[in-house]
Amino acid sequence: MTPGIKVLEEKILALEKESADHRQVEASLRQSESLFRTLAEQSFAGIYVVQDGKFKYVNSNAAFYAGLTIEELTGRKSDSIVHHEDREDVKKNARAMLRSESTSPYEFRIVTKTGEIRWIMETVTYIHYDGKPAILGNSMDVTEQRRLREALRESEQRLADIIEFLPDATFAIDRRGTVIAWNRAIEEMTGVKAPDIIGKGDHEYALTFYGVRRPILIDLVLQPDDEIERSYYVLKKERDLLIIETDVPQVKGQKAFLWAKASPLYDSRGNIVGAIESIRDITDRKSAEEAVRKRGKELEIKTHELEELNAALRVLLKRREEDRDELEERMLLNIKKLVLPYLEKLKTNRMEPREQAHLNILESNLKDLISPFARRLSTKYINLTSREIQIANFIKEGLTSKEIADILHVSAGAVNIHRYRIRKKMGITNNKHNLQAFLSSLT
Repeated sequence: MTPGIKVLEEKILALEKESADHRQVEASLRQSESLFRTLAEQSFAGIYVVQDGKFKYVNSNAAFYAGLTIEELTGRKSDSIVHHEDREDVKKNARAMLRSESTSPYEFRIVTKTGEIRWIMETVTYIHYDGKPAILGNSMDVTEQRRLREALRESEQRLADIIEFLPDATFAIDRRGTVIAWNRAIEEMTGVKAPDIIGKGDHEYALTFYGVRRPILIDLVLQPDDEIERSYYVLKKERDLLIIETDVPQVKGQKAFLWAKASPLYDSRGNIVGAIESIRDITDRKSAEEAVRKRGKELEIKTHELEELNAALRVLLKRREEDRDELEERMLLNIKKLVLPYLEKLKTNRMEPREQAHLNILESNLKDLISPFARRLSTKYINLTSREIQIANFIKEGLTSKEIADILHVSAGAVNIHRYRIRKKMGITNNKHNLQAFLSSLT
């Protein structure tokens, strides 16, 4: 075999081998393309290939997101369905991901065939497609999730607004104990501003009241603790509510007495997601109550002392009355024994009529003084004069006005005037009542 023929045979063999390799590569490419299409069509994500700024391939989900058919979307510019306000952000985020500067999916809006706005979450990566560089995109329609997140944010904002304007100092924590709300009233109570505490955990909120990190009331509704609960004066305890009163070492650096209530926070499915506590500073009220209790105790002591003093005064007054009665009895006895006998002796002596009359008056007055009736009458009717008491005594004994006038050496008219005054001072205004009978009833 000549050298030329041998070289030719080698070239033919090389071409045959190269042809076989090409057929194998083409078979592999067809197999890979078939696998890609199968995976793309079975995927729950929207998958598409963009080359030269246009969609070269889209699966059914990607077309469905835009409200188009696969045929309508294929060949269109890739940013034609992107909301015009989001196009620059999409380009910027896609470049950052293609350069490996970012790995997080990004979200943007698209406008569907019917004009509806939908939210898409996307990732992109470089590939080769039909032998040329291309971009492979994976996307998910997150419109509903976005709406739920927005509704949740609005709900949280409404809750935050409600808490913010509550008159009582109020704060809330999540299940991990992180502060998620801190309203104006508690800012004013503690001096701690919301930005300085929201997002903090590890019992940061306890520092404002106790100066140390420790569980407090709000933690008890999430994790019951008998020892901590015993440190409070519990006013009310139910399944999801706890109301207490307690003193704390410091509120703005001063000891304070607080009223507080706490309860769990629930999600829409009834799961506990956190807790909320409202606090009221009742230091002034407690101080007032303590002052009232102290004053009441003092009054109780004073009352007891007054009762003892009154008892002593009653004993003293009783003794004085006894002394007075004793003195009066002694004086009356002395009059009877030492004075009246001498008057009787004087009456036996011969006297002038005028002297005899004076002696009779003196005897009558002395007898009035020692008379029980006169004493009772003067005690009961203190506005009666001594002459009126004397005439009342004569009336009681049945003497007429003329007889009384003769004894007293006055006119009968003067006696009748005294009768009138006695009736008036004793309240006997009706002439039908007999004055003698009334006076006799007083003995």
